Amino acid sequence: MTPETIKILQWVGTAIGAVTLWYKDTIAIRLGIKQGEKNLEKEALENLQKNLDIYQEMVSDIDARYKAKIVELEATFQASITKLQADIVELQGINEQLSDIIKKQTARIKYYTKKYGEEDKL
Repeated sequence: MTPETIKILQWVGTAIGAVTLWYKDTIAIRLGIKQGEKNLEKEALENLQKNLDIYQEMVSDIDARYKAKIVELEATFQASITKLQADIVELQGINEQLSDIIKKQTARIKYYTKKYGEEDKL
C-alpha cells in the first residue's frame, strides 16, 4: 500500500466515523439499541410507580390502624373518667357521713366534758 492509499483510507475512516456520530440516534433506533433504552426507562418508571403504590398502601394501612387505636383509647379514657367521677361522688357521700359522725362525736365530747370536766393532762 502506498502512502496515498493509506491517507485515503484514513480520510474515509474519519468520514465514516463522522457520519456515524452524526446519525448515531437514527442508527441506534434502527439497530434496536435506543428502543432497549426506552424500554428500560419505561420499566424503571413502572417499578417506581409500583413502589410508590406499595408505600401509599402501607401509609394508608398505618393511618387506619392508628385511627382505630386512637378511637379505642378515647373510649377507654372516657370509661375511666366515668368510673372516676362515680368514685368521687361515692367518696363525697362517705365524706359527708364521716363529717356528720365527727360533728356528733364532737358534740358528745363537749357534753361529757361539761358534765364531768376535763381529764387531767399528764
